[in-house]
Amino acid sequence: MFCKNWTKKEWLRCLLCFVIYFALILGSELPGFASPLYWVLCPVAAAFLGAGPLTCVMNMGKGLGGAAALPALWFIVMKLMGEFSMPLMIIGMLCMMILAEVVRGSVGYEKKSSIRAATPFLSLIVFASFLPLYFQTDAYSNGALEEMGAEYAAKIASYGNFGMFLLVLVLCVIAGMISERLSEKILKMEEPERPIYLHNGEGRGAS
Repeated sequence: MFCKNWTKKEWLRCLLCFVIYFALILGSELPGFASPLYWVLCPVAAAFLGAGPLTCVMNMGKGLGGAAALPALWFIVMKLMGEFSMPLMIIGMLCMMILAEVVRGSVGYEKKSSIRAATPFLSLIVFASFLPLYFQTDAYSNGALEEMGAEYAAKIASYGNFGMFLLVLVLCVIAGMISERLSEKILKMEEPERPIYLHNGEGRGAS
């Protein structure tokens, strides 16, 4: 596991990253209650804002679990709050988490490029919770009708087409990759194949 032998300070750092990740994802969605179009596009904002904490946690250590740790915790908390009631949402999000872990492991946990490879899948986790909008449009709009009213629900349903699906998917991947590269600079992850930050000091070569 990526967190093996972590110090208390590193556990606290991971917890702080989760709090920031959760707050950013939640904050990216809130304006959507006022605008149906923004609601459909909010996964793009979530992909951009969430990539920073995700990169930070993956950069803290190598091993299985680093890519999916924050999304899994977010999923659990939201599920406990009564969200994600439609099976397609759950399947989509879990698939993105699994793919991120598989891709990162295939590239090699010790390589920074593994973080880059996992990022496109992690960028689509929030988007995956919107899959019913595109593939179960009637059921999704009925839920919006109960919570937000007929006009809002009708607008939401009008965006449930394959063209919008592709547009938001591509924008999420682009936004996540841009944010991840910016995070690399902030974390001073300079060399493409340099061993990433490890808790025990291995791979902490001079920048």
